Amino acid sequence: MAIQYWGNKGGQRNKILAFRHSYHGDTFGAMSVSERSVFTAPFSDYLFEVEFVGTPTRDNIYELLSLVRREGSSIAGFIYEPLLQGAGGMRIYEAQLLDELLAELSGQGILCIADEVLTGFGRTGRLFAGEYLRHKADIICLSKGLTGGTMALGVTAVTERLFEAFLSDDRRKTLFHGHSFTANPIACAASLASLDLLLDEGNLQRIAHIGRRHEAFLEKLALYPIVKNPRSIGTILAFELNTGEDGYVNAIGPAITKEALAQGIYLRPLGNTVYFMPPYCITEKEMDQVYDFLVHSIVVHS
Repeated sequence: MAIQYWGNKGGQRNKILAFRHSYHGDTFGAMSVSERSVFTAPFSDYLFEVEFVGTPTRDNIYELLSLVRREGSSIAGFIYEPLLQGAGGMRIYEAQLLDELLAELSGQGILCIADEVLTGFGRTGRLFAGEYLRHKADIICLSKGLTGGTMALGVTAVTERLFEAFLSDDRRKTLFHGHSFTANPIACAASLASLDLLLDEGNLQRIAHIGRRHEAFLEKLALYPIVKNPRSIGTILAFELNTGEDGYVNAIGPAITKEALAQGIYLRPLGNTVYFMPPYCITEKEMDQVYDFLVHSIVVHS
C-alpha cells in the first residue's frame, strides 16, 4: 500500500526501512520486511531488498536520524513493531527514542506503518502501543487480539491522506489487493463481541493488575544469575536464560515447553527467551502456578 501510494502520487520512492530483529509475517512481502533469520532463510533468494536498522537507542539515535535525512527522499515507508518486537525475542525499546525517529520520518514525508498485530488490544498495558507515542502511524496493522483468538481477522487502518490517494475515477489507482474473505460477517461479529469484552472496565483493571504482578515478579527474577535482562511491558513478561547461544534454535526452549506441559501449563519460549503472555481472564491461582513453575525451571536449569 505504501509503495503504490507513491506511484499513485507520481513519486519515485521505492525503498522500505525496517528494524533488525523484526517479524511481520510469512508472505514473501512480509518476510522481506522481517529480519533475515531462521524463519526466512529457505526463501532468501526470493525476498526484495530492505534497509534494516537497529531499534533506537541513546547510542544510535543520531545515526538513525542522519540516515533518514540523507535517504528520506527515496524511502516509501517505514514498518515497525512499536515498543515491543515479538518473535524477534520480546525486545522492548524506548518510546521517547521511537518518537524522535518517527518525527524525523514524518518530516520527510515517509509513511509510517505500525505493526500492532501483537502489541494491540491491551498487550502493552494500553489499548495500543502507539498510545505511548506522540507521533502516530499512517498505517496500522491489526489482528490477533482483534477477535480474542476466536477467528482469523485482520484490519488495516489508514489516515485520510492515504485513503484519498486511492480514491479516483482512474481505476489504475485502485488497491486491487482485496481478498476472498474481506469483511467476513462472522469474523466481524466476533471482533465486535471481543472488543466489548476488552473495553469492559473490569477487564481493563485486570490488564493493569497483570502488569503490576509482572513488575513485582521481576524483582524475584533478578535474584538468579542464570536470568538475563528480565523485563516487562504491560501483560508481557520476558527474560533470557544464560545457557548456550542466544536465539530461536537454542534447545532449552522445547525442553521448557515439555516441562511446562507436564505441569498443565503451555509456554513456548523463543529459544532461550522465556516469556509469559497470559490471557486477560487468567486467575490469581493460575498466575501463581506459572510464576512458581518459572522459578522451578530457573533453578533446575541453573
